[in-house]
Amino acid sequence: MASRYHAALNFVPRLSRKATILQSIRISLLVAVAVLLACNPVLNWRRVPLGDMAVTLPCKPDHTQRTVQWAGQSLEMEMVGCEADGALFAASRIHLPAGTDSSQLQAQWKTASLQQMKSQGEPTHEPTMSRSRTVVMEQIAASGQGSDGKALQARLAWTLSGANLYHLAIYAARVSPEMAEPFFDGINPP
Repeated sequence: MASRYHAALNFVPRLSRKATILQSIRISLLVAVAVLLACNPVLNWRRVPLGDMAVTLPCKPDHTQRTVQWAGQSLEMEMVGCEADGALFAASRIHLPAGTDSSQLQAQWKTASLQQMKSQGEPTHEPTMSRSRTVVMEQIAASGQGSDGKALQARLAWTLSGANLYHLAIYAARVSPEMAEPFFDGINPP
């Protein structure tokens, strides 16, 4: 009888060791999954050339061109953009023909952008400079609504480089600093 009791006592620690080993394996698997998820960020930033500048986008961009009517003339607009983390990131460039008033074009572009999102209230203006200190831009924050009628925030910026006027835009339900800072700080000469 005593030998069965001692055998049972010896068996209990073995179960505890097996349970501890299984628990360690589970924890190791959870840590491995967490590391894999951390290595696969939602915002995967990359440099994308656009005219004589490079912009930073958080996802693989689509490229397109279209003709726009602004400042009394037909102008070619080149655009790159993508969607990530519930936000639309876009950068556009218009090469300005000689004699084009860039401030008039920028004002029209700003008006069109705010009208498209049915901007509500006055946008907040903030002259900023990229962290690289090479690009000065006018930046505004606005609230409005998307084409689906839902609330929308936008951060918009314009900058002039040589004969090119650039426009950077983020549209989201909420524009976070994690979205805005790398995007607006990432424009600079390639």
